[in-house]
Amino acid sequence: MKILITVVEADDDVAELHSLFDALVEDDELVSASKHLVTGTAHAATLGADESIQVIVESGALWGALSTTLISWLQMRRPRLRIRLTRGDGTVAEINATGTQAVESVAVDEALKVVRGTSDGQL
Repeated sequence: MKILITVVEADDDVAELHSLFDALVEDDELVSASKHLVTGTAHAATLGADESIQVIVESGALWGALSTTLISWLQMRRPRLRIRLTRGDGTVAEINATGTQAVESVAVDEALKVVRGTSDGQL
């Protein structure tokens, strides 16, 4: 399944997006997942940030690895930001990081369930 990941409402959306992309690329468990930066994509809620990360996740193990990477990356963030995950059919889920406390893993897992289209508790 192809998903687009964008970072919005950060002090520097592009820098945060590139930091997240680096984390995804460096994760050994995501080595088999196709991932790349997509430029020129339009985002209605952003002011000029026109980049996304496209990730193709094709197995349960990759969904788990994506969850772990997102959780780890978000726990290292201190600025306020929002990650938007968009599935090919337009389904969107968001993860909010306030900058004052770590994002709970359950928030990441719930967002991934929305874009994956699962409701049975399985990532």
